[in-house]
Amino acid sequence: NPIIRLMYERLRAAGNPGKLALTACMRKLLTILNAMLRDRKGWISA
Repeated sequence: NPIIRLMYERLRAAGNPGKLALTACMRKLLTILNAMLRDRKGWISA
């Protein structure tokens, strides 16, 4: 996902460890998926 990739790259460029950046991206993806279930909508690619 390009949005998640940009977030990961931004966090890494800011000096965050890879594991922390990856965990933040997983959490964001989980939040997106929960909202999709709540609203009963499909995946919208950017």
